[in-house]
Amino acid sequence: MSSLVVPVTTISKVRTHPNADALDIAEVLGWQVVVPRGRFSEGDKVVYFPPDSVLPLEVSGRFGVTKYLSKGRVRSAKLRGEPSFGLAVDPDDLAWLVGENVAKHYGATKYEPPLRPSAGDAAPNHPLFWAYTDIENMRNFPNVLQEGEEVVITEKVHGTNCRIGVVEGEVMAGSKGLRRKPPPDGRQEASLYWFPYTLEPVRNLLNHLSEEQGHRQVILFGEVYGSKVQSFTYGLQGTLGFRAFDLLVDGKYLNWHEFKRLCEQYEVPIVPTVAEGPFSLDRVRRLSNGDTLVPGASGSNIREGVVVKPQSERTDPTVGRVILKYLSDEYLFGEKTDYAEQ
Repeated sequence: MSSLVVPVTTISKVRTHPNADALDIAEVLGWQVVVPRGRFSEGDKVVYFPPDSVLPLEVSGRFGVTKYLSKGRVRSAKLRGEPSFGLAVDPDDLAWLVGENVAKHYGATKYEPPLRPSAGDAAPNHPLFWAYTDIENMRNFPNVLQEGEEVVITEKVHGTNCRIGVVEGEVMAGSKGLRRKPPPDGRQEASLYWFPYTLEPVRNLLNHLSEEQGHRQVILFGEVYGSKVQSFTYGLQGTLGFRAFDLLVDGKYLNWHEFKRLCEQYEVPIVPTVAEGPFSLDRVRRLSNGDTLVPGASGSNIREGVVVKPQSERTDPTVGRVILKYLSDEYLFGEKTDYAEQ
């Protein structure tokens, strides 16, 4: 789950709305926001509330936007045919520095979707069974990746985040935030989070790294998807699918090409690669839309979006490990399941 950042930032560009005389279109960070005509100019300092910010009633009332929110939740909207993401307002304090996070000042919180019902299978956490990296929204951090930097762009599959691994010789499975007990009847295929371990290629990869190579901590991260998991089924009826997207070995995430090589060697299915090569925000924006590339599912679902990371692992002081998501406009304006990844 990404964090809530309500940044002090600046308007990078303003243009007239093509279909409305009283509206402009402002660009804020990596977002497009429809605003009243003449309200902002390029370079103006603003406070930006991204989609899924939740505002207290007194704050939304002061901004005059309460009737446009859903129980205080800032959403995406199309205004006279143009997408508008979030809310831009004048800062309460002009002395605030660009880059400052003022969520606490406004009492803004992040929308937390309803939790997926649990069968009470939570197991005690293990300090080496790490949860996956928080993936921030690229529209909030459009400058973390450098123009021309070599990246990989993969499809963001709409399912539930899963981790399966061998830690100090013990096989473990879990969702993003919880370790999960094995099913009491041994039917691993009946558990969303133990399902990947029923796949022989997954077992072979984990055994190779833990037993044959002697690594103490091996965790494979991926997405379980299909029937009754989320609103996108990818053409699966009554069955589940699994696609890996990262591999951590003894505290380090493998570089993309090493991860891909190992998965191909052991025939572990991975998330579809949309593109590799030099980073461009415009290219990412364009590639986030379209049909899914999950094999066998073409035409059944749109693309939720993409995940972008450098081909060689690195960190950044603003987000930590550099890996960012970009949700497609088609997905943001479509019907989707509001389940949380625990």
